[in-house]
Amino acid sequence: MVEQQAGLRPIEANDLEVVRGWRNHPKVRAYMYTRHEIGAEEHLAWFERVRHDESRHAMIFEIDHQPIGFVQFSVVDVKAGRADWGFYLAPDAPRGSGYQLGESALTHAFGQLLLHKVCGEALAFNERSIRFHERLGFTKEASLRDHHFDGETYHDVVGFGLLSAEWNERKEAKCP
Repeated sequence: MVEQQAGLRPIEANDLEVVRGWRNHPKVRAYMYTRHEIGAEEHLAWFERVRHDESRHAMIFEIDHQPIGFVQFSVVDVKAGRADWGFYLAPDAPRGSGYQLGESALTHAFGQLLLHKVCGEALAFNERSIRFHERLGFTKEASLRDHHFDGETYHDVVGFGLLSAEWNERKEAKCP
């Protein structure tokens, strides 16, 4: 069995159309805070803001050099080393690649970015994202009632946190 090579790299301008396609796909968009279809100009403006903002780290997740996902860390407190993260996969990404994205992203966050804590949120009806965070070792830290309004309905939001020490313990426990 050939082992796949998974990793992250910074997003580039030539990634924008494929990333926008993923983000606009109904299976992805349904779980986002902003659910409208994103146009090319809006997406380019976002990219320009992100690439000039040192507190944001936008990356492409690849398996065998094929882009299949996106992840972003937004450092909200530099002194405390705390960042929020967001992510999504290509709608046709192979089964199991989400966990690989999570492992790669968190290894990067705690290893290269030297973060102390990564925070995440999931709309309460997004059971897959909730299970994903739990599987990666996140602790549920908040249940925010009617926290997000999508233009029609209020939704509860679940907040998660993962500390560097917890991540390192998990990684050490996995090593023989």
